[in-house]
Amino acid sequence: MSFQPADKAMLEGYIKVARPLEDMFSVKGKVALVPGGSSGLGFDIALRLLQGGAKVVIASNSEVEKEAAMDLLTQQGYGDRVQFCFCDVREEEQVEKLVSFTVETFGGLDIFINSAATWNYAHLYDLPREDLEKVMDTNVNGSFFLVKYVSRYMVENGVKGKMVLIASNSPWMPYPVFGGYSHYAASKGAVIALATQAAKELKRFGIMVNAVAPGGMVTPGSAGNLASDLISEEKQDEIYDELMAWRTDGQQPVDEVAIIAYALATPMADGITGECVVADSGASHNIFRFQPAIEQYPPED
Repeated sequence: MSFQPADKAMLEGYIKVARPLEDMFSVKGKVALVPGGSSGLGFDIALRLLQGGAKVVIASNSEVEKEAAMDLLTQQGYGDRVQFCFCDVREEEQVEKLVSFTVETFGGLDIFINSAATWNYAHLYDLPREDLEKVMDTNVNGSFFLVKYVSRYMVENGVKGKMVLIASNSPWMPYPVFGGYSHYAASKGAVIALATQAAKELKRFGIMVNAVAPGGMVTPGSAGNLASDLISEEKQDEIYDELMAWRTDGQQPVDEVAIIAYALATPMADGITGECVVADSGASHNIFRFQPAIEQYPPED
């Protein structure tokens, strides 16, 4: 089959629509909202968005985190492009006000990346209802409220925006070895489903929605999430002993995940929606630098 003039014309068409590569990785001039952006992964995501040229609103329900995050970002020279807004994502009215604050502060809203989440440890047969409700309310309801009001703004204003929900590989990775956060895993499975369904509803408006599923990382949040303080000290000690039996080849760097979330907010991801990008450094495929030795685990009785 010979190469026809029409084939060359098609290739010329590719050249005409190919935007400069540097533009494909840029968020310059965009306005981004990052709930959970005052600490951990969310802070790193906010930093990357600022480096990329965006104006950013970070939000959390912690005044202490606010002071630290805003001080550090201001020291890096981003004081004129970053603002903080207090928000408890479990409260729908506060989420609505957060979106309004973002629009009023920077004149719009193009990118939304949600990193607000919480968890603790307790076996499901010991899990207090209060812990279950807090985790589900924050991780699931909070994500839903945020998608609701961000999408409402984007649809009403014709914004072909990007949404990224931070999920986890925990829905399909049964770790720690002996469990302990089934409520968190369930909530993150719901987040992945929400991203897919939101993508289905919003694509006709040019809004792309995806999730990112990291593995274990060292963040202030992960370091501070301990066994539930509503269970007995004996059961707390049991959880900690079991956690010590879990070994991998190290925690993945937070920035490995942040840069994936950033990429999904750029024109580079214009053709991606409804996906869950697994960014766990191979853990989901049991790819590690070493395999756990049997001696790490308690012997059978």
